[in-house]
Amino acid sequence: MLMSRISQLLGFAAITGITLGSATAAHAFTVFFGEDINPNPTNTTKTFNNIVNSRAAEADFLSNLSQFATEDFESHAIHTQPTNGGMDINFGNLGTATLSGGGDKSMIKSVDQSLLKTAGTSKDIKDSIKREVEKGRNASSGSQFWLTNAVQNYTISFTKAVGALGFYAYDLGDYEATTYLDLYRGGEFISSLAIENKNGSNGSTNGSAFYFGFMADNASQNFDRVEFRMNQIQGDEFAFDDFTVGKGVPEPMSMAAGLLGAGFFGMARRRKQQKS
Repeated sequence: MLMSRISQLLGFAAITGITLGSATAAHAFTVFFGEDINPNPTNTTKTFNNIVNSRAAEADFLSNLSQFATEDFESHAIHTQPTNGGMDINFGNLGTATLSGGGDKSMIKSVDQSLLKTAGTSKDIKDSIKREVEKGRNASSGSQFWLTNAVQNYTISFTKAVGALGFYAYDLGDYEATTYLDLYRGGEFISSLAIENKNGSNGSTNGSAFYFGFMADNASQNFDRVEFRMNQIQGDEFAFDDFTVGKGVPEPMSMAAGLLGAGFFGMARRRKQQKS
C-alpha cells in the first residue's frame, strides 16, 4: 500500500514538471517570453486583443506562481512622476515597492480616449493621449501605464524580497533600444537578464508588444531590487504595464516529499492512537 502511494506521488511530480516545458532557463532563473510584432501600430484601442503571444506568456508565467500581485498604475494620477524619493507602487500582501529614476520624461500616461470628450480634461492630457495612441503605446489592462525611455535607467526596490517578476512592454526597441534587468538582494548583485525582444530601427517595430517574466529556481535567487538598465539610445520611448511579483510554485519533488511527510506523520499518529 505504501509503495503504491509513493509511486502515485512520484508520478504526480513527473506530470507537474511538464508545466515548465515552454520556459527557458537562464542564470538560475526560468524565463517566460512572448512577443507580438506590429499587432496594431496605429490603433492602440484594439491592440491588447491582438497580442496573443504576449498574453500566452503571461498565462504561462502566472500558472507557475503560488501567489502573486500586480501593479497596473490605474490608481496613479496621469502624468505622475517619481519625486526624489521615488514613486510608491503596491503589491498587496507581497509588499510595496519604490519606482525611481527614468529621467524627467518618465511618468504615468493614459490612452483613455473617453477623456478627449470629457469636460475639464486639460489640453496637456488630451495632447498626451493622442500622442501615445499615435505612437502605438498602450496599457495591457485598464488605460494607464509607465512611460519611460532608453536614455536613463530606472529601478524598482521592494520592501520584501520576491522570487518572480513579470510585465508587459509596448513599443520597446523600434529605435534600437535594448534593456537588461540587473537583480540585487541586500545590495549584492545576483544576476543580469537580457530582454531579447526583436529590435527595429526608425520605427520599424512601432507598437509591438511583449511579455517578459522570470522566476527564481530556488530561494537563494530571490531579489529585492531590479534595475532596468538601458543602452542610452536617444528617441526611443516605450510603455511598461502590469508589473507582477510572485512566489514560485514548490518544485514537484518538494511537493511529493511534503505529501509523503504528511502521510508518514498521519500513519505515526494513527499508530499512537491505536496503542493508547
